[in-house]
Amino acid sequence: MLPADEAAFGDALAPAIADLGQWETHDQRARTIRLHDSLPAALHHDRTQAFLRLLGRDGGTVGPLIQYLHTSVVTTDEAVLTATGGRYRATAERPEAMSPGRLAFKWFPGDEADCVQRDFVVLVDAAWKALQAVTSPHVETVEGRHLRRYRVGSAAKAWVLDRPDLLLHDHALRLRIRPVRRVPDVVSAD
Repeated sequence: MLPADEAAFGDALAPAIADLGQWETHDQRARTIRLHDSLPAALHHDRTQAFLRLLGRDGGTVGPLIQYLHTSVVTTDEAVLTATGGRYRATAERPEAMSPGRLAFKWFPGDEADCVQRDFVVLVDAAWKALQAVTSPHVETVEGRHLRRYRVGSAAKAWVLDRPDLLLHDHALRLRIRPVRRVPDVVSAD
């Protein structure tokens, strides 16, 4: 996802988590947690990842984390560089490329209170529904094998399709946006 997709995801998710969860970032050096009102705000603070957690009674967060890890984009596109903080500039030795981010969690329900177990299921369900609402499953290997666990935001999809030589990869796995198959118009003869 590009920043416009992240904003759409955050907007789609916001109503469902208004009183349930909040985005946070971690400063490992200072060992602090900072809360944010939106995914874009969290990613503005920490350009790599943000975490979605349940709100606790004390105003902080509790329970397991849902990690959002941003998409890595290597480009010369000034608009994308500005929106992503310009960390990955393409060069002659390092051509334009994109590798996926992720939305993931790991938890052990038995380690959590009953209310956290119940609410975390609701939070995860809301996050996945919002993600599916703003992305499409149009990613496949370069050999044409459809990959169900990969999704692409509309801004990222349009950006990639404008660059036919762009390298998409997830480590050794080479990816592409599935070509749109047009259905021919039906013409009836009288």
